[in-house]
Amino acid sequence: MEESYRNPILKGMHPDPSVVRVGEDYYMVHSSFLYFPAIPISHSKDLVHWEVIGYGVTDSTWAEEHLGGLECGRGFWAPDISYHNGRFYICATLRLNDDAPCIQTQMITSSTCPQGPYDTPVIHEVLGIDPSLFTDDDGKRYMLLNRGARIMEISEDGRKLLSEPSLIWYGHSGHAPEGPHLIKKDGYYYCFLAEGGTGKGHMITVSRSRSLYGPYEPCPFNPIMHQKDGMSAIQCCGHGKPVQTQDGRWFMVYLCSRFLKGQWGMLGRETCLDEIKWTLDGWPLMNQGKGPSYIAPLPYQQQEYKKAEQTAESWLTPRARDESSVREEKDGSVWIRGDGKDLWEKSCRSLLVKSQPDFQFTMEFTMEFMEEEKEFSSNAGVTLYYDENTYIKFGVTKDTVFVSEYVDRAYIRTERQPFSFQKTVTFRVETHGLQRTFLLNNSYLWHWPDVTSICSEGLSKGKRFTGAMYGVYVNGGNLLRWRQHREIQ
Repeated sequence: MEESYRNPILKGMHPDPSVVRVGEDYYMVHSSFLYFPAIPISHSKDLVHWEVIGYGVTDSTWAEEHLGGLECGRGFWAPDISYHNGRFYICATLRLNDDAPCIQTQMITSSTCPQGPYDTPVIHEVLGIDPSLFTDDDGKRYMLLNRGARIMEISEDGRKLLSEPSLIWYGHSGHAPEGPHLIKKDGYYYCFLAEGGTGKGHMITVSRSRSLYGPYEPCPFNPIMHQKDGMSAIQCCGHGKPVQTQDGRWFMVYLCSRFLKGQWGMLGRETCLDEIKWTLDGWPLMNQGKGPSYIAPLPYQQQEYKKAEQTAESWLTPRARDESSVREEKDGSVWIRGDGKDLWEKSCRSLLVKSQPDFQFTMEFTMEFMEEEKEFSSNAGVTLYYDENTYIKFGVTKDTVFVSEYVDRAYIRTERQPFSFQKTVTFRVETHGLQRTFLLNNSYLWHWPDVTSICSEGLSKGKRFTGAMYGVYVNGGNLLRWRQHREIQ
């Protein structure tokens, strides 16, 4: 029996995947929105097992300038990674607030190493989203943008725009055509699009042309990826990019969503993988048009996967990081000095988070107060976080333990008990779907059965495109240390 993998291959918030192969190595990037360090870069040998090796944007000063004042869900959208003449290129939309002079700008950066460091990004003020790069056989380079697929010539290093965007294909459905990617195969230019919006109508379509600028002929099998069964576990399949293996096969990474009770998209968008098969007359098909596969043969049956001893995956901070107040240790512990800000404030930097890995998981942290000469005057602990508009804090003050839920400018429910904080305390939160159970020093405190605010659908406000996070915080001025004991799925 062939060894298999299950979709999604990357669970939790891994939206808008883009992939490139260089030799026997695969590299993938995802949207990071407001989180810093920005645009995670993952590496794989087999297209299924991935590890974060670096980030596209790691300069705190640059991030503070460009991300610091943005509202939830803005920031880096739909990055693309490509390789050209010994350099890795990452481009992405930098989505600004709605009152900005140009709300959609395009960022491009490059590096000789896939993990970075990457150059200071160049910003192009061109309206559109979902940029990707394409290099033609003659060496000319192009950037594609939505709506539909618009193409413009760029300089070799991507730092200059050499033409205005020109539409080459508007898509199959006419509904929200975006996410354009272009490949060249057997004399044809193939243009792949995401269409139908990011909900359950999401899909991947394709067209082809003998000429770069068209006309493009739509695939007779469009959409080549779409979830037709509204009751299936994997939904909202779209925004994909193809990649060719070293032995000539083709695969597609694409986004999907999974919902609790058919309604709550707690984890945000995740990443799936399916093989592309080409018809005799040269059209790509995925899973015979049946939609996403749930179990499929591993692309490399004999690939021995060895997990690295240490990856570059970092704790994330919304918008930017104050490096003088946050420190990550090699043993996995983290230090935060409070900045006096609460989590609803866009200027809060005393917060570190990671994406929730699945619908069922347990997190456990021990928090230590190390400043012997100072009195503990903060509230600090762990958080279940979606954005500055919805989150939960489970923490302690000097004489209280509490859990509090914040939704849209107000703490809507709080429970508390007397507690004498004595330098060290262990928080444990058990997640089972929409249920949360809170334990302190292994003692049960509270059970909340229906936590929906930490979901994309939990509040209609802003651009809620991210996913549930968990982490640690300080509200106050003290310096504290956390050690993570477990993340059990």
